[in-house]
Amino acid sequence: MKVILILLSVFYATVLFSAETGDAAEVQDPAQLQKELEALEAEIQKFRDMLERTHGERSDLESSLEANEKDINQILNRINSIETDLEKGGDKLSSLSGEKKNLDQQKISQQGQIALQIRAAYELGQQPYLKVLLNQEDPQKVERMLTYFSHITNARRTEIAAYESTIIQLANLSQLIEQQNQILLDKKVQLQTEQSGLLKARKDKEQVLVMLNQEIKSADNELELRIADRQRLDDLLARITTGIANLASQADTRPFAQMQGDLYLPVAGRVTQSFGSRRADGKLRWNGLLIEAREGDPVHAVHYGRVVFSDWLRGFGLLMIVSHGDGYMSLYGHNQVLYRETGDWVAAGEAVASVGNTGGQTGYGLYFEIRSAGKPFDPQLWCQTRSRARAA
Repeated sequence: MKVILILLSVFYATVLFSAETGDAAEVQDPAQLQKELEALEAEIQKFRDMLERTHGERSDLESSLEANEKDINQILNRINSIETDLEKGGDKLSSLSGEKKNLDQQKISQQGQIALQIRAAYELGQQPYLKVLLNQEDPQKVERMLTYFSHITNARRTEIAAYESTIIQLANLSQLIEQQNQILLDKKVQLQTEQSGLLKARKDKEQVLVMLNQEIKSADNELELRIADRQRLDDLLARITTGIANLASQADTRPFAQMQGDLYLPVAGRVTQSFGSRRADGKLRWNGLLIEAREGDPVHAVHYGRVVFSDWLRGFGLLMIVSHGDGYMSLYGHNQVLYRETGDWVAAGEAVASVGNTGGQTGYGLYFEIRSAGKPFDPQLWCQTRSRARAA
């Protein structure tokens, strides 16, 4: 139900935007949309239930790998959030410090002005202005003296008031800077704690992965596992296809079907396994690309769409599936971190995940597929190579 609410909120926001910009997109009936979103959630839930029923078929090591990689995903998302907060906090501290510097300069200037006022009063002979006035016999001189003393007094009061205001502002600003420094200190402690947790989780994962690979080799069932993994993905895609069959797509975007040759691969890297090449002793073929890339590199959505799956799947690790409408989907597997959840809209080129080695991989890279109506197509016929500059 949470996914449904997320999707509905995104839909209403899209409708509002379209209305404001004069978008000619057809607005789908909200009640009908809710039924279709419920269908999507129901199909995905059926798939989850199926996985739970077959949970006993997995070894404890596979379950440990899933839990561990999900934990690392959550830790890294928290670390990203903390680092973002630290960056924003640093900018705020810099701004406050700049403001304090300006006030310090203003304070020095005001002190100089007040000193001039005091010196002017001193030059009058340190006499009360009433006595000075009484010594004057010329009425015009008395009037001028009154005006002069009035200007000096008002100027002095104004300078002193401004100076007092600056002192108060500096005191408040110093307090804000102290508070901001404490916030940043607390965030850095949180970051260190999360980084320590990440280090432990990664060590645990390495140990689990070594034992899991030994288990697979000793059982000599790698082919069976590959077949089961592929079937599991096909089952998931079938559920998703059923659930999103009637979901409306953005009318003002270029249809995916017209994008062949104009898209960019999700990451910059070397394609180590191409579409259709043999795998697992030559008895299976790759339905997508395996792109070798650096750990943590951003994984970009190839086209506008809606995330219809963002979770861990055996054989593919942390997997994201994006629906682009008209039955087209793009799949991104073995991610280290997933930045988007089921129901989120994504734009072409948006970073939706980061490169990892989840799902039992030993090297870092991205598994990428393009499907239409469940059938895989060669991504290299659709996508151009992404350069490092474009990947940044």
